[in-house]
Amino acid sequence: MKANTSEEELLDRIARLLDRLLEPGGATPNGSHLSIVYVARGAQHVDRVENQYIGAYPAPGPAPERGGEKALPDTRGDGKASGKGTPFDKDTPLADLFRESHHKELRQIIDSWRPYLTDADPDADALQFSTFQFDLSQIRPATVYLDFAHLINHDALQSPMSVLAAYMFQHSNLSRSENALYVQMKRYRRLCE
Repeated sequence: MKANTSEEELLDRIARLLDRLLEPGGATPNGSHLSIVYVARGAQHVDRVENQYIGAYPAPGPAPERGGEKALPDTRGDGKASGKGTPFDKDTPLADLFRESHHKELRQIIDSWRPYLTDADPDADALQFSTFQFDLSQIRPATVYLDFAHLINHDALQSPMSVLAAYMFQHSNLSRSENALYVQMKRYRRLCE
């Protein structure tokens, strides 16, 4: 890795690595354990350690809690997303997950994504968009995660972040893993605090 790699490029590389690790077939059948250790430049101590458990959870029983937060809800019943158990369907606009008082800010963000969306109707109201097929050669997922992080940190989200992750997993091409998408949202939210 180059010595002059920017922090955003580094985070983007980590995000892509996590996506690959968390995609189906990327972990062993019994699961894997990944620890990420953050050390501040020139520091004499470890800043923080994050643990990520990858793979199938032991049956029966619910998934274990991680990092003080509940694990993602099973949105299909079979570990994959279908909308079952979620407060949205395939036609639900993204704006429905956010408080009305933040719709102006959300509209600006979606409009900033519009040039990078391959299926966007140029005349449609941004708040009515329900699918987000990004041209990932033109926009980095990290940019989208940062936009969400700013909204989440301003208390714009009216549902849990896990619901937003499930929504974006089903309605976008940001990630091939719902869990990886959730992990990235959580990470960028912390970076923007």
